[in-house]
Amino acid sequence: MHIEFNTEGSGLTYQHGDHLGVWPINPDVEVERLLCALGLYHKQDKVIGIESLDPALAKVPFPVPTTYGTVLRHYIDINAVAGRQILGALSRFAPTPEAEAFLKELNTNKEKYHKVVAEGCLKLGEVLQLAAGNDIKKLPTPENTTVWSIPFDIIVSAIPRLQPRYYSISSSPKLHPGSIHATVVVLKHENIPSEIVTKKWVYGLGSNFLLNLKHAANGEPTPVTSSSDGEHVTVPAYLIEGPRGAYKDGTTYKAPVHVRRSTFRLPTNPKSPVIMIGPGTVS
Repeated sequence: MHIEFNTEGSGLTYQHGDHLGVWPINPDVEVERLLCALGLYHKQDKVIGIESLDPALAKVPFPVPTTYGTVLRHYIDINAVAGRQILGALSRFAPTPEAEAFLKELNTNKEKYHKVVAEGCLKLGEVLQLAAGNDIKKLPTPENTTVWSIPFDIIVSAIPRLQPRYYSISSSPKLHPGSIHATVVVLKHENIPSEIVTKKWVYGLGSNFLLNLKHAANGEPTPVTSSSDGEHVTVPAYLIEGPRGAYKDGTTYKAPVHVRRSTFRLPTNPKSPVIMIGPGTVS
């Protein structure tokens, strides 16, 4: 996929070799899945404040006050494969003894964790649903998702902060001083199914966010790559309009990006010797 960002008036500049940092958002289905599992679906727009118990050691890693939905969508990486340690910590909040035993086993049995969660590419919301006996292939709703009584502060402190995705800039600042271009491989692959986890498609967060952004900017429908009956998860969708529509201006879409300076470039002195290696080339 080739995508271009208009940077005129933004103050963003770049040089050859720099990288474009894109701050993606989590897909709607995973945000809704975790909201349902935490019993917060109908409270997702409630304004909340979060404070650090010891500001000298750690600060709140995102702007507050905020909302439950905003935290899950923009600030923490709920789209990543669930970590083994967090599953043990959350087991004590299980809604049933069976769900508690399932999480404890995933936490202590590395082989089972690898086969079920890692190879199955399960996100935290999916693990909570699976442990409670819910169908993770259906679109999550409050009616088909069991609620876990997990304090929200534990979710915030246990899940890593959502990080930017970096892409090599594929345009020249001399030819395109007012825009930044990127050529991105859109990641989509199948998981490794097991007796517990069925086969499913796994979508890269940053690249599929950009794909949705590109289709919306061009007025194109996002292509559906797998069949859907209106109840099951297919291609992930994103709230690309941003909070309260802040990322959309008419037919123009915006995205939070920045430029990371690179030191990987040719020396300024043209007389400096350079060793150039082309791995994988055939002479």
